[in-house]
Amino acid sequence: MKKLLSILGTITLTGTVVPNVVACHSKKPLSTESLTAKDIQVFNEIQAKAETKMKEKITKIPYIDSGQNNLGKIYSKVNKDDTEPYQLRLKNPEDNTLAAYFINSFKNVFDSVNRDLQNEYSNYFPNTLPLTLDDEKNIVKVTYINVENLRNKFPADVNPEPFSAVRVDYKVTIQLKFKQMYASFEITSIYNVTENVTALQAFSDKAVNFLIQNIKDYFIKLENVNFGENEIFKTLYSQMIWDFTKNTKPLDDIFKTAIKGYIAEEKKFKDITISYNDNNLIEKTQNGALTSENKGYDGLSKKIKQLDVILAKWIGEKFNNGIGWEFIDNVKPTDFVNFYKKNVGSVFNLTDNLDLQLGTFRINLNYFNIYGLGLTGYVTDKNNEDVTVTLNLSQVAIDKKLANWGKIIIQFIKYARGGIISGSFVEWRFPNEIFKKVLEQNKKDGLQSVLKFLVKNFKTSEEAKDLEDLNLFNITKHLQLPNLKGVEIFDQWLALKWDYNLREAWTIMFTFGENFDNGLYYSFASNLGADGNEYGMQFSIAQRTNMK
Repeated sequence: MKKLLSILGTITLTGTVVPNVVACHSKKPLSTESLTAKDIQVFNEIQAKAETKMKEKITKIPYIDSGQNNLGKIYSKVNKDDTEPYQLRLKNPEDNTLAAYFINSFKNVFDSVNRDLQNEYSNYFPNTLPLTLDDEKNIVKVTYINVENLRNKFPADVNPEPFSAVRVDYKVTIQLKFKQMYASFEITSIYNVTENVTALQAFSDKAVNFLIQNIKDYFIKLENVNFGENEIFKTLYSQMIWDFTKNTKPLDDIFKTAIKGYIAEEKKFKDITISYNDNNLIEKTQNGALTSENKGYDGLSKKIKQLDVILAKWIGEKFNNGIGWEFIDNVKPTDFVNFYKKNVGSVFNLTDNLDLQLGTFRINLNYFNIYGLGLTGYVTDKNNEDVTVTLNLSQVAIDKKLANWGKIIIQFIKYARGGIISGSFVEWRFPNEIFKKVLEQNKKDGLQSVLKFLVKNFKTSEEAKDLEDLNLFNITKHLQLPNLKGVEIFDQWLALKWDYNLREAWTIMFTFGENFDNGLYYSFASNLGADGNEYGMQFSIAQRTNMK
């Protein structure tokens, strides 16, 4: 049974260490134990709260005195001519001793957060901790800090004797296991290590001030952005990457590309060595209006009943007339738009010409290094207030994308060449050549394999010709539910059936977007199965005529 997990996404944590949670690198089932909607909710909550609690424990980038912490040998690992950092070899005794300081420093924060999560979710973790560190994947890199260039470019009210400094980046892999769900994500912590903490901090203050003064106007111009029209963000709009509740990485990548281009073009940065690390550039200060439950329906949420959002609610009762669907040409994309905004994603039904806010973000200086020195703080304005960027989406921009999605769904249903859409019963019928391949895919890997084949075949069909945003369209089962095989039945014709008699839950969704978490989804058929006492639906894929 395959389980794929929703991913926490990209999270920047700032403070005593500066972690950056990046994409999940590993996911696999741990058992065949039944999975419920509540389990998925708890799993996602724990991931989200791990971020929040780490922020509460962390304050700023640490400046480490090498003399007081027996780290003097670390300076021999790099020199000013190095173009790449040196990775400490953990099997080497000297390197391992140096690395242990940073690993243990991070573990103090990690252990505190882990205990807090266990206490909060003690019913789920009575004897174990929710998070673990994968010690086999520790990576500790050392980068040379050019103190003399800092001193010359950013003179401060100190004039110390020459001293050494390095930046240390420690990347750790954190694992979360709950029932059969598993996810792993990475955090990178940054440390400035030096023989003279006071002097290095003085140079850092000057460098930070220089950077803020020279990039703040760039971000101030983005204070309130039309997400659908701004040149920087319209690619994300086009790709349906609108929801940054769980995953800000696509947005962060766009910001990074933009600011790198700006710095590369500006003359004031020409004589200064600026590099970039793994940390996020943006940090969310306010969530947008979109949530996983108000932007769509995944077939598991209790806030919407499946039978209230079935296809018949907007397409109408449809039957096979021997050639195809009856009266299918009467269904228009606007029918879907109006239905979706009223019944599925009410957050998109804006009033009084208001825009939909997608979130507010501040600019994290931890992304930047100057002459190798890791920086800390946020971009501020002349009043020393954090500069923030708020993303806004108009009703016109929303309706355009929903209409494109609705048109594709209608064309897919036409591609099915007929069937039945009636109440809780949905059946798609296909010509024998396609249906034979559907049977093969079902035997191979169940529902997900069947849907993947149909979508691929549809996108090369006549019905899909010239459809705008076709690349964003998909049909999928819920990725956190088992991949069930359809039951072969024969009445008047051969069919594959998924229904409420199956023991485990299933749901089938139309999705729209580059990825699930950032995009939209609409479950048109599901079975509550083991997750509830109500009857679900029957979904069938049938041959159009008896197979020979």
